Amino acid sequence: MKIALVYPKYTTHGGTERFVFTFARQLLDMGHEVHLIVGKIDKPIDGRIIVHKVPIIKLGRFLKVLSFLVFSQQVLKKHQFDIIQGFGRTIKQDVFRAGGGCHKEYRKNILRKIKNPVLRYFKLYLPYQMLLLSIEKKQFSKRNFKKIVAVSNQVKKELIANYSILEKDIEVIYNGVDIDTFHPCNRKRYFSEVRKMFHIKLHEKVILFLGTGFERKGLSSLIQAFAIIKNDYPDTKLVVVGKDNTIQKYVHFSEKLNLSGSVIFTGPQSDVKTLYAASDIFVLPTLYEPFGNVCLEAMASGLPVITSRANGVSEIMEGMDSLLLNNPGDIEEMAGKIRFLLANNTEREKFSLAARRIAEYYTISRNAQQFIHLYQIILR
Repeated sequence: MKIALVYPKYTTHGGTERFVFTFARQLLDMGHEVHLIVGKIDKPIDGRIIVHKVPIIKLGRFLKVLSFLVFSQQVLKKHQFDIIQGFGRTIKQDVFRAGGGCHKEYRKNILRKIKNPVLRYFKLYLPYQMLLLSIEKKQFSKRNFKKIVAVSNQVKKELIANYSILEKDIEVIYNGVDIDTFHPCNRKRYFSEVRKMFHIKLHEKVILFLGTGFERKGLSSLIQAFAIIKNDYPDTKLVVVGKDNTIQKYVHFSEKLNLSGSVIFTGPQSDVKTLYAASDIFVLPTLYEPFGNVCLEAMASGLPVITSRANGVSEIMEGMDSLLLNNPGDIEEMAGKIRFLLANNTEREKFSLAARRIAEYYTISRNAQQFIHLYQIILR
């Protein structure tokens, strides 16, 4: 099949970005012709991919999104593809993967809960926000897609509730992970090297947080929970990996809680498998997450995962229910789950093995096969 993948960035920073990166390779290995309609390339690209680079106007988020939308559609009109698959802010495609969930729902769950009324209004009605709503409305109009892929049942329900999409038009395909890249054996290879790089002692326990958009991912709550358990477990570090424009706010917050030196901010990292390998527990107390692919990567790496029920990945975490947060803002609940894992090596190992078993089922190859099956149904 001749398949076009449409996404503004080709990189390994970010969950959707890493998904597109590995998904493209899977399709190539299966013998398909892969075209990438992309605006920015931050990673050496597989020579088998046919690249269609489109210009992006880099004057604020509004113009970035709008320019990629317009120019990518122009490229698609010039070529014939068997399947066009979109991943982001694109309007017309055969298959749209709603990896970012439903923006309308995000506005309800996050933006409308901002306490400051002036800031809330400003955030809700920014031109950029209104653009995203306009694009989403068009995306989910029946004339602009043949199938929508929801990355969790949570997302499927949100799309039906907000846009009255027929249930038969939405296919739930959980994300997949490269279980060879993300593997418990990485611990032997990278453990000492990474800890040395970030000045972490070999005997210390490491709690890992990985993501962009720290507010939505619940980082402030995690820092507060870490402050609670720190006195009982002084030989523990919290490592924060990812990019956020307000990162200094979280640095100062950590300092205010007397956690200087105990919370390590690494910034974005291109090779995140090494960070999983150097860690003991993964925590993502997200307020809203369609499907946290970082959780699946952590599980494949053999880490017990604490996350919230607001994360679509919780749907596949069989046998790990006791690690799910009912309320990601409940600091005591989170601290209790972290403390439980730190205090019980046997339980931590049990959850580690359970995590890996789950990841071995949700592989990137299985995910790609499910997409190919969906393409075949569309082309019949």
